[in-house]
Amino acid sequence: MDVEDRFRKCLFERYAKNKNYLLPKDCYFTMINDLKTAQVSSTTKTSRQYKLMKRYEVLQCGPHDKLIRKRSSPDEAPIFFVTLEDTYDTIKTAHIATGHGGRDRMLKELEKKFANIQRDSVELFKSYCLVCQEKQKRQKTKGVVVRPILTEEFNSRSQVDLVDYQSMEDGGYKWIMVYQDHLTKFVVLRPLTSKRACQVALQLVDIFTLFGAPVILQSDNGSEFTAVVIRELRDLWPELKLVHGKPRHPQSQGSVERANGDIKDMLTAWMSDHQTTRWSLGLKFVQFMKNRAYHSGLKRSPYRAMFGVEPRVGLSSTWLPEALIDEMQTEEDLRERVGWSSNADNASNPESAGSDLDINITSVSVQVHEESTSAGATLQELSNGDAAVIDRAFEIVQDELTMTNVTAILQEELSNGGEGVVETVQCEPSMTDATATAILHELSNGGEGVVETVQGEPSMTDATATAILQELSNGGEGVLHTENNELRLLNKRQLSINRQREASRECQKGQAERMIKRSRIELCPGQPGDNVAVPVPLVDRGRGDPRNILGIILHKTENDLYKIATRSGVLKGSFTRNEFELCAQKLLTEQDVKCDKQVSVREAVVQNSLSGGQGFTKCNCSGGKKCQTNRCKCFKRKVLCNSRCHQSLTCKNK
Repeated sequence: MDVEDRFRKCLFERYAKNKNYLLPKDCYFTMINDLKTAQVSSTTKTSRQYKLMKRYEVLQCGPHDKLIRKRSSPDEAPIFFVTLEDTYDTIKTAHIATGHGGRDRMLKELEKKFANIQRDSVELFKSYCLVCQEKQKRQKTKGVVVRPILTEEFNSRSQVDLVDYQSMEDGGYKWIMVYQDHLTKFVVLRPLTSKRACQVALQLVDIFTLFGAPVILQSDNGSEFTAVVIRELRDLWPELKLVHGKPRHPQSQGSVERANGDIKDMLTAWMSDHQTTRWSLGLKFVQFMKNRAYHSGLKRSPYRAMFGVEPRVGLSSTWLPEALIDEMQTEEDLRERVGWSSNADNASNPESAGSDLDINITSVSVQVHEESTSAGATLQELSNGDAAVIDRAFEIVQDELTMTNVTAILQEELSNGGEGVVETVQCEPSMTDATATAILHELSNGGEGVVETVQGEPSMTDATATAILQELSNGGEGVLHTENNELRLLNKRQLSINRQREASRECQKGQAERMIKRSRIELCPGQPGDNVAVPVPLVDRGRGDPRNILGIILHKTENDLYKIATRSGVLKGSFTRNEFELCAQKLLTEQDVKCDKQVSVREAVVQNSLSGGQGFTKCNCSGGKKCQTNRCKCFKRKVLCNSRCHQSLTCKNK
């Protein structure tokens, strides 16, 4: 019985005990037929029909009928119900999309489109995934209390590090540069042919010209990133001024070092899924997976913290079913399947036709201007024109948001009231917050002092000032209606970005409090036949190999020492309980392992490796030659020394 059949068998066993969430296909189509019958029936409906109509809808997607959660309006994005038989494929798609992510990442990915996939089903699927069991990181039994670094703004501090892939060279690429913003955790991955300062600086300049340069560039301050990189940056970009972060231990405090392990695991899983060793190509997809995945510390994905919206992957990010998407090739197919009407106006106006095909993604997005209940309720009252209400709104909103958010929210709320007040005030990018606040207060008092306020703002453009004064001279009915729709949308997007980053700052503070707490793991004893994951030391595995090797317990001695067998043979020596982790499911049986020969951990890894196993070289040179002779292992194999060589002492082979 394969993994998929065992997974479905477990789901059917759970369905027999609890029928609240899982839906076999027969029940699924029965509910659809009952809903259709109830909608067209003119007779008195039964209690079951009323219950179904209250909770469910039937969505016609081309030739297919889909059961979805009851929506409050037709513009709301549909949330689909999945049959028990299709649960495995649905979870597997989300699992691969998140780079073999954990439970929380998968749940956040699934809840966007599906209604009845529960946590226990996701955990069950993950326990059956061989790749996840092999790449799973062991829980540490002891931790280090550190002083977390907090960041207030985007691009105030960034981190960079190099990952050594010399033992798995791909088309000349031997290193991975990992660049990460400290606040949003947004990462940029670049392959390098060498770690020379000129190449690192060139990639950093490319990133800086795209996102801007940080004030502080954090590194591990070791041999992988030296001060010569800063000098190269200044040579390439003389106007660039930035400083080094303070020295810190990379394994205990470096956020980018912790991300390195996650990136390497996701890259290993990607290579295993595609059966290839071209990791330089997989970096592009791993970067997207990493940035779109839910970050437990930020309580959102790095992409959302960076740009204020969730990433999109074409039609796959919409509510359309996968079966319907696969059938479409052109825009005409999209119109025909989804049911848009193609009238003469749209045919003559391509821009209008294109806007009709937006699938209302914007309309079903979260309304970003509702920051809180108190602020939203107060701002709604602004359209009444009560000066006391306006003053109270300023007090509440200024306590909860920055001034940038205040202006954007007021612009949105006041425009909804039809008054059109202060729209140009908020769309003027060079206006100071103090002037914007003063204008709003003057308007609440009747507008008598607005002229003096506008004329006293030195950074305001002449066109904006003229527009404000002209509108005021006409009675103030159409005050400041110079902002166009595009700029209003930009203001809303900027508000969304500011809110996401503000929430990221709060989550970062909470994460800093949790970082100092570690709990010890209680180790339950293993029994013969149990599946285990044996961690592979770094010196025994290659860069593209998983961190664990799977096996089963053959027997346990009286001294609680375990003998473990793998697919390659019985591992030499005996293991104590804290040297392996028990697997939740029996992924291997005694027929899957070899018991006729003994192998070391390194030999077992080599026989199952895509890249040929361990190719890592480390030297312990300490003489005056500084790794310039064949006595140095790294120099002899024509590879550069790394941070694990000779206790990070200086050498010339870098």
